[in-house]
Amino acid sequence: MSIPPEKREWLCLIPDKPGKQEKRLEIRATHLGNLKPLIEAKKVVTGGPMFHAHNDGDPKFKGSVMVFRAETEAEVREILNNDVYNKGDVWDLEKVQIIPVAILIKEQP
Repeated sequence: MSIPPEKREWLCLIPDKPGKQEKRLEIRATHLGNLKPLIEAKKVVTGGPMFHAHNDGDPKFKGSVMVFRAETEAEVREILNNDVYNKGDVWDLEKVQIIPVAILIKEQP
């Protein structure tokens, strides 16, 4: 199956650095606000936080999971490098996993 470059999707598992929960929460609104243009440009397909465990109380963040639409892995890395979670020293991009995927099943609004 050949996927046109403009339709390539990339699953990213982005771990947080240890001890960065407070910093993550401090800059979270900025992170989410900065994603809006990427979502509008259809470069972000989906995403959200990863947890050490599901609970109903205080979540213990483990990192982020995101799916990007980009022509190349280098483009995905550029987006990650420019994110406030990276610049704020929350994400551990040395341990990021970027996996080529094709999202075929999507929840309908």
